[in-house]
Amino acid sequence: MRFKRKALGLASVAVTGALLLAGCSGTGSGTTTPSGGSGSASAGFDAAVNGVVNPSTKTGGTLKLLSANDCDSWDPARTYYGWCLNMQRVMSRTLVNYSKVNGTEFTLAPDLATDMGTHNADYTQWKYTLQDGLKYSDGETIKAEDIKYAIERMYAQDVITGGPTFYFTEIIDAPSSYKGPYDGKSLPDSAVAVSGNTITFNLKKPFADFNYLLALPTSAPVPEDKDTGATYTRNPVSSGPFQIENYTPQKSITFTRNKNWDQASDKIRKPLADGIDLTINSNTEDIDNQLEAGSADARMETAVGPAFRAKIYSDNDLKKNADDPGGPTTRYYSIASSVPPLDNVHCRRAVFYAINKASALQIAGGSAAGQVAGSATPPGIPGYDPSYNPYPSGSDNTGDVAKAKEELAACGQPDGFSTKFAYSTPDATNGKAFANVRDSLAKAGIKVTAATTSAENYYSTFIGSPSNVKKQGLGIMMAGWGADFPTLYGFYQNIVNGATIRDPGTSNYASINDSTVNKILDDTGTPTTTELGTQLNKALMATAQFLPMRWDKTLWYRNSRLTNVTANNALGFGAYDVVNVGTSDGK
Repeated sequence: MRFKRKALGLASVAVTGALLLAGCSGTGSGTTTPSGGSGSASAGFDAAVNGVVNPSTKTGGTLKLLSANDCDSWDPARTYYGWCLNMQRVMSRTLVNYSKVNGTEFTLAPDLATDMGTHNADYTQWKYTLQDGLKYSDGETIKAEDIKYAIERMYAQDVITGGPTFYFTEIIDAPSSYKGPYDGKSLPDSAVAVSGNTITFNLKKPFADFNYLLALPTSAPVPEDKDTGATYTRNPVSSGPFQIENYTPQKSITFTRNKNWDQASDKIRKPLADGIDLTINSNTEDIDNQLEAGSADARMETAVGPAFRAKIYSDNDLKKNADDPGGPTTRYYSIASSVPPLDNVHCRRAVFYAINKASALQIAGGSAAGQVAGSATPPGIPGYDPSYNPYPSGSDNTGDVAKAKEELAACGQPDGFSTKFAYSTPDATNGKAFANVRDSLAKAGIKVTAATTSAENYYSTFIGSPSNVKKQGLGIMMAGWGADFPTLYGFYQNIVNGATIRDPGTSNYASINDSTVNKILDDTGTPTTTELGTQLNKALMATAQFLPMRWDKTLWYRNSRLTNVTANNALGFGAYDVVNVGTSDGK
């Protein structure tokens, strides 16, 4: 996934702005705590990354949360911002879900279902049974038919826009003519079959990662008689422990407890708060001021601002209430082989060696923003290896000019060449990143000029169009990606599989089309392993088209009154797992 994003199709999920979804882990001693590792932690810097800060069973109080913007949608099928996937945990349950969300390793567990489901030998059929007695916030019974209906409405793509619905519509064995339930038609049993409390999914191809799809709120049950189509986002029916009480778009949303939710049926969520108030405040400086003053509990959609970040790192009293988790997200530059002389692998390698990754990290915010990446695969994705660095940019990551010049000679450009660097405006940080690329590559004789467009068009039609990349001569393109779910397919499918190249609307910006990479990603019937992840990472790096710059980290701040606090890297890019957070003062 990306940062703020909207779905454009199987191979395209648009990214703009702040970072938001992915990864989890942690070990320790002690008793198991909600959605965290086996252990607890007192308040302290990074204490919530792998542990649970201030464990408590005290109930009561209202969480006071802030965000600079509203969710893309509160309809579970249409939401795709990472922080909004995190917020969906308070009101939407799915057949299976994440029981462990912190660190860089995840655990899935049954949620609405009685177990993790059963599948046939080749992973083309998955069967689940719902628990008995499950109810919505309005008291109506949750039925298997409601999950089938949730799947059906994904096909009405003129109504249910956005969201990662493409994962389902591309693999469920539905008729190609099916366009959703709003014309009165249902999916045939050959696609999704319901019998009593049992629901069976029939797939077009093997898909061993299917439980990870079901852990997205996209498939949360929707009762047909409550569905209002495109306006369902205003008042979706809750299956989780909280329900929407009031919602004013772009201003605020208030959650109160769902009295029909039963703790006995939910082994994943252990909510303590009576309510959750989320205020939308476009003044990010004011958000940070409220956090510092203690009048707000946490910011949900992205990291604290630069000024507050500097205060946190210089004040131990503030720093002990902050966390800087990293997850499966890589910031990278796509190198287009369609733009001469970058069609020569040695010219591409020259860029890899010459780039100053250390300065790029400082521009992004220093160590608080992540760590220099030597290869593509980030923490939380199988195959991650921090020691693997096939194109080291010098011992201090400031660039290896000598190696770059060797590669330039090998590609027939001993005096260097000219190319363009693409980035979106008006983000000033992107401009500084360009200046770093220009200056570091100039030392090797590579002349780089800027090619810019608005954030609105950048991913969809500027670098997301292979023909435009070639026409404009966009040799190097700024990009970033976070996992939709923590498998090779969940991280890499949209950005490096040759099958996802389309014009326009691709997220494979460099048009990478490597046979080894494609084979691993196309074999969706084989569960992800570290061995496969290592093979993919090495094959991808060998193309010299995916230049990893940093593995992202995000600095979050928590009010000291909060209890049961842990980072949600599975769904939320490290934002706190709000559903299980309580308050020490009951206010």
